[in-house]
This record gives sequence, C-alpha cells and structure tokens, in this order.
Amino acid sequence: MPTQRPGPVNRDPVFHREVGRDYPVVDRAEGAYVYDSRGRRYLDAAGGIFVVNIGHGVREVVDAMAAQAGRAAFAHTTVFTSEAELGFAQKLVDLAPSGFTKAWICTSGSAANETALKLAREYQLIKGHPERTKIIARWNSYHGSSLGALSMTGQPRRREPYLPYLQDFPHIEPPYCYRCPFDLTYPGCGLACARALEAAIEEAGPDTVAAFIAEPISGGPLGTIVPPKEYFPIIREICDRHGILMIVDEVITGVGRIGHNFGIDHWGTVPDIITAAKGIGGGYVPVGAMLVHERVYAAFEDAGRSFRHGETFTGHPVICAAGAAVLDYVRDHGLIARSAAMGRVLGSLLQRLHDIPIVGDIRGEGLLWGIELVRDKAARAPFPRERAVAEKVAKVAFETGLLVIAGTGCADGVRGDTISLSPPLTLSEAQAGELVDALETALRTVSVVEMAVARA
Repeated sequence: MPTQRPGPVNRDPVFHREVGRDYPVVDRAEGAYVYDSRGRRYLDAAGGIFVVNIGHGVREVVDAMAAQAGRAAFAHTTVFTSEAELGFAQKLVDLAPSGFTKAWICTSGSAANETALKLAREYQLIKGHPERTKIIARWNSYHGSSLGALSMTGQPRRREPYLPYLQDFPHIEPPYCYRCPFDLTYPGCGLACARALEAAIEEAGPDTVAAFIAEPISGGPLGTIVPPKEYFPIIREICDRHGILMIVDEVITGVGRIGHNFGIDHWGTVPDIITAAKGIGGGYVPVGAMLVHERVYAAFEDAGRSFRHGETFTGHPVICAAGAAVLDYVRDHGLIARSAAMGRVLGSLLQRLHDIPIVGDIRGEGLLWGIELVRDKAARAPFPRERAVAEKVAKVAFETGLLVIAGTGCADGVRGDTISLSPPLTLSEAQAGELVDALETALRTVSVVEMAVARA
C-alpha cells in the first residue's frame, strides 16, 4: 500500500503563495488603512502591492461597479462594445502622451505585457519583417507571470524554474547609478546603460529585434530605480534608428504614482506602446490596459488587418466601469498633483533614515520610494541572501502596523535587499509621518541585530 502523506500544516482550502504560513484574514479597509479579523490596523504603505492609489473603500467606485453589473455584467467583445469600455478607453488615452489614440482593456499587468509582446510581433509582420521576433528587456525587471511576459522579465529568481519554457530574449543592464554595472559615475558615464541597447541590438542582429521594453521606474526587484534625465531620450533615438518599437511598462508608474499622468512623462519621451494595470483599477478590480500610439495602430488600419489576440474578459464592462470611476476620482481630487507634492514631503521625511547603519540608498519620485539595505555602506556590500534582511524589516514593520514591500536580488539577481513604499495618493502629511516613524523603528530594530552578526 502507498505510504500515506502527512496532512498540510495549514488546513484551509487555499493554495497560498507561501507554503506553511498562516495568513491573517483581512476584514475591511478604509482610506490608507487595512484592518484584519483580529481588529489590528495597518497603514498600507505598500498600496497592497503598488495597486491602491485612491485609497480603500471609495463608494463612488463601488457604486459604479454595481450600476454596471445591474445593467449588463458581460457582453463578449467579439460581438459588442459597451459604454463602459468606450468611456474607460477614452479616459486612458486622454491621460497618455500626445498621439495615443487606442486602448486595449484586459485583466492584469501580465496580460497587458503579453498583449504588447504579441502586438509588436504582428506590427513587424505587417511591416514586412517576419524575422523580427526578439524583445530586448532589462535584467532584474519584472513584466509578468505569463510565459511571454516572463521571457521579457529579467529577474533570475522568477525565471529560473521555467527557463525551459521561456524565449531566449536579450537583456541589458538597468540604469542603476548606485551600483553602476559599468563601474562609471553619472554624468561622466555617457549614459552607458542606455547605449547598451545599441550593443544588444547589434549582437542580436538588427533585423531580428521587434521591440524594447522597460519600466520608467523599476518596481519591487530593484527597489525604485530612477533613471537619469537623458536615459529615455537616448533609448527613443536608438529605437527609431533601428525601426523597433519602444514599449514602456507603466503597470506600477501609470496614472499619478510618480506625480505625472504616466511615468514616462517625467522624461518627456513618447513611446509607441504603454502598458498599465494596478493603479488604473485602484485594487477594486483586476485590470490591465495596452495603450497604442496612432502610428502603430495606423499600420493595422492601412493593412486592413485585425490584431489576432483576445481574452474572454477583454473589455469587461464591470472592470471598465470601475476603472473609469477610479480615473474620475483621481481627476476630481487632483491626486496626480497631490502625488508630486506629497512625494516631496515623504521623500524629505525619509532622509533621516540615512543614519541607520543598514540603509545604503534612498531613492524615488512622487509616491514611489525605495530603500536599499546594505551590510557595509562604504563598500555598498549587500547582505548574504540567507539573512533575509528585507523580509525581516517587513515582518517587524507588519508587527507594528505598517505594510511595506520587501524586495530581493537588486545587487546581483540573488543578493540585495530593498524596501519599497507605494502608499495611496491620498496620503496625508500626518500619515506620512506615521509611516516614516514606524519604518524607522523597524529598520533600527533589524539593524541592531544584523550589524552585530556582520561584526561577529
């Protein structure tokens, strides 16, 4: 008889993200706070996971979803569009840089980036370049969990188990001034990180590359890296010269997160495709979008060719109604300008953390900030991965009522600890102070232990 396997430690029916962990049960959320079933309150400095931009519990969004569900919850987009889809798409392109005229609505950031990958392929086919099949991305980036998006993703930890399934796409180093992979210093570096795209195109074969994809500001894995002002203009020029599409992944930075409509506006650069998710639905629905510049859409229109792609829930009316209500709330409450203003407040408050021994770098823009943790400031030496320092800081913060995002692998794909902050754009000055106080407590608590271990 087969040996009976022991039952799981956790008896609930959910296949959780982490095996053997007991999860608290969320009970309710309001504004910038989340409450669990034990009555504990947490300041949501993570925005869930870069998602909650207008705050929890906004009645206008809930009412818009209910109204649309009562009117027509579903109509397949091979047959119908809806007022909700038309309205949401228009609001998105109105926020986008000049020349963006079309939006494809889907259900996640992964789906949006997968859609962009496929659109880049079909665009090159229409243009008569069937050999252009490669997408160049950056190391330590994250573009999603589906296989195409994961092929573009550059974070080794996420890629390694699935390498047999992934496309062998080229990757270049990110614009990481704190740990310049070229051992150079800005501005005397000549933006080697941007010009690396040219070398990667030449190595791959200029006639084989369809597109380049990058996040305006890197998210969790790299702990909020802000490129120099010249970076994206150089990228745009290289893409234009080689006839490849420039895709910006705005899943985290879109719609106000860094104090601009879209993050790429910070660099004054107009890409060909923008992908968005997270904040465009505020956490109320799973949503993603691909925004397309008119010059790309025109290729399909001129060829009389449709985009051969789709999902069951593309353009879902309730999702679109929620997204439109979120964008209306952002506009009506001036949250994009508020993000820029409160970002300056939060950034200023965070500077006092520099004197904590494990804090190596503090960086960010708007209401997206990252703190890199090191065991030696002078050498910028990362902690051994087995110390799990970022996770320890997040755990202590959680125990004191603060939600933050722990990131790993920024230094070399494995080592390198970061804490990322992405609070709601509705954050008040008092809440910003509460956030930094709690984070300082967590960092100092862990610092005492880890510095003692490092000296031992």
